[in-house]
Amino acid sequence: MTESKVSGFLREGLAPEIAQGFMAPAMQRSFPAIFPLLCAINKAHVVMLARQSLITSEGAQALLRCTCDMESEGTASVPLDAAREEAYFNFEAEVIRRLGPDVGGRMHIARSRNDLKATFDRLRSRSFALEIMDRLVALREKLLAAAARHADCVMPGYTHMQPAQPITLGYYLLGVACGLERDFARIADGWERLNRCPMGAGALAGATFSIDRELVASLLGFDGPALHALDAIASRDTLIELLSSATLLTTTIGRLAQDFYIMTTYEVATLDLPDRVAITSSIMPQKKNMSALENLRGRPAQLAGALMTAIAGFKATSYSHGHDGSTDALRWVWDALEEVVLALPVASLIVESAEPRRERMLDLVRQNYSTATDLADVMVRVGGLSFRDAHHVVGRVVRLAMDEGRSADQIDAALVERAGHDVLGRAVTLEPSVVKDAVDPERAVESRRNTGGPSRHDVDAILAVARARLDADRKQLAERHAGVDAAKVRLDAAVDALLQGHPA
Repeated sequence: MTESKVSGFLREGLAPEIAQGFMAPAMQRSFPAIFPLLCAINKAHVVMLARQSLITSEGAQALLRCTCDMESEGTASVPLDAAREEAYFNFEAEVIRRLGPDVGGRMHIARSRNDLKATFDRLRSRSFALEIMDRLVALREKLLAAAARHADCVMPGYTHMQPAQPITLGYYLLGVACGLERDFARIADGWERLNRCPMGAGALAGATFSIDRELVASLLGFDGPALHALDAIASRDTLIELLSSATLLTTTIGRLAQDFYIMTTYEVATLDLPDRVAITSSIMPQKKNMSALENLRGRPAQLAGALMTAIAGFKATSYSHGHDGSTDALRWVWDALEEVVLALPVASLIVESAEPRRERMLDLVRQNYSTATDLADVMVRVGGLSFRDAHHVVGRVVRLAMDEGRSADQIDAALVERAGHDVLGRAVTLEPSVVKDAVDPERAVESRRNTGGPSRHDVDAILAVARARLDADRKQLAERHAGVDAAKVRLDAAVDALLQGHPA
């Protein structure tokens, strides 16, 4: 029978089946990511303990030197023993081995693994939030640039995957940019809830020592401490919120990828992507497979799986700390967020390098009857029909044109007159030039003004707003980066001051 390596109360050490089945895999997965965070938290905590006179200056110096040494040595400085249950106990064991139990054992004054773990998750998710927002800003910049570049590129617009109305590629890309703007806003808004420090919450009920939670929060770059100790260690909703926002983000990108995927097919052939974003077949020499688009389409499924695991993992857990909520529920979260970070530059590359086949796009909208609504609108404005009557008459016009093998741009006033007789029992008379203009897709695009439509007038106006919002988002993001960077400078300065013997 082995003794516990971490408790004077437990009569037996951790069973090997549990140590190797649960503890070891979790530690091995997470330790490389949390090691630098643990070092930072330890330094901030020791600085606070010294300033509050909860440890001596000499003790603080020893603990800080030890922590800095281990940080320089990297993860290899901490031998991981699953019998010690957690990464923190292994870290602490190494500190105690180097400094002795009296000094090394004082680092854990006024804290728990529970608030440590909650703080790891906040710091780690904060880093992902910043990186995702950085890369999302870059993608939005590419989209707005491409939208401006292709604002006059007329293309078919679809609903239900059927030709609907003429739009432009610039207008389409600008729509995606608007969706990504909201995706950014969701992550940015979550920052206010995410960037609160759990340190000082202890196991669940705070601490009996006179600690300075504001100081620790400041040294770690948080906006302040978490308000409620139990809530601080019980909840991971801010992380799940980030994952939820990231899932919506990948869905927006996946839908763009799906549209591009169709546009690059041989049969549709309205968009070209360079060879460097494609793969080939092992057997069919002619293949140019858009695998990058397939990968982008697949990301939402990965994120949704991680999100459902997280939500299901928290379902019916006690409102306190537990491994099922704090560890098992988050099993796939970090991998999923990393996938978002990796996917965003690919999406930027796709947007930047996509080139429309302009003549092919224009030929389609000249042929596919997507100007039918414009013809109906003209019948209302010029011919005096109700829209419902005009709708029926134009439906008949299109049917006659299809039966006679006419494309949309071959519809003429005589065909309109015949359709009027068929539907209304009387002629609908329009000037030939009026009908010709109505079925011209380029005119159809430019006629949609002041309604958020694809005309150059509206696209330019929307672009101006989108660019202003992007600039504001970029500024806010820079401020948040600066806040985190400034906290690191403060922490390093506080550590250096103590190590040089200056009063805490």
